[in-house]
Amino acid sequence: MGRGGGSSHGGGGHSGGRSFGGRSGGGFGGGGRGPGGPGFGGPRPGGPGFGGPGFGGPRPGGPGFGGPGFGGPWFRGPRRRGPVFPGGGWGGPGRRGGCGCSVIVLVVIILLFSLISQIFTDIGSSRSTSQNTEVTISRTERTAITGTQTYGKWYVDEMNFIGHDTDLTDGLKYFYSQTGIQPYVMILDYDASLWNNGIFNESAAEEYLAEIYRNIFSDNGHMILAYFACENDSEDMDGTFYIYYGSAAYSVMDDEAETIFWSYFEMNYNNLDLSIAEFIGDSFRETADNIMHTGNSGGNALIRAAVIFAVVCVIVIVVGVIVIKKSGRREE
Repeated sequence: MGRGGGSSHGGGGHSGGRSFGGRSGGGFGGGGRGPGGPGFGGPRPGGPGFGGPGFGGPRPGGPGFGGPGFGGPWFRGPRRRGPVFPGGGWGGPGRRGGCGCSVIVLVVIILLFSLISQIFTDIGSSRSTSQNTEVTISRTERTAITGTQTYGKWYVDEMNFIGHDTDLTDGLKYFYSQTGIQPYVMILDYDASLWNNGIFNESAAEEYLAEIYRNIFSDNGHMILAYFACENDSEDMDGTFYIYYGSAAYSVMDDEAETIFWSYFEMNYNNLDLSIAEFIGDSFRETADNIMHTGNSGGNALIRAAVIFAVVCVIVIVVGVIVIKKSGRREE
């Protein structure tokens, strides 16, 4: 499907719709152009743990052992060990009291590698979510559009799915403040003219949204997220979501931005702890943070890495000085 363009009133672009398998199903599924397939609902493979009986047999006997059972001492003869110094521990001269400092240094080194690994993970191009969804980290510099006239309404809900509406509108307003694009959410009741034997008619939906856009918006800086309910739909939302937006909005909502939006949308849609208002609002909020601020995220991650590295180096130096001083006192 091509994108509309130009600066004329009502010129718009759109992305294909996404179908989900119902919120109670925990993932994508069903028809439409969205990815589908079974989720991870089956039982995890298991097996016996380590709680079974131990080793009940006799212990080997022979020279140096106490024979079968647990009754005798392990060693018949005296245990050989090096001289014991006041500082405690085993070993010969020159190995006194250094164990604690060595452990500290080792812990610091492990912490350093752990922090650096986390930083480079943050710098990476994607992150995995608990729903096995990867969200791309935007690498595109974007500038918020200007001149969008605020429309008084933020959503329409023909299905009465939106309970506490500020959970939705707060996210929409935040997206608007960051991108200059005002989103408009439409949750639409079942319309037989948009479905052919249970199959969503994308062309008809696009024409419908284009008409809606022309009728209610006076510029090209708006974005419509429409939900087209299927027959006998419920709050599981088994219908199809569709995006349609003005041509000016495409400077921000490009292909990468759309991918990011749908990734967050899938993640939040599958999170049944979120209400419908919350998961839609959160999707817009998280998308705005990603596509508008990630141009600096790589640099910020590198700065954090440099700061952490410097702090750890200082700690290592301080520990080294303490070790040297303690060694000097022992020699004295």
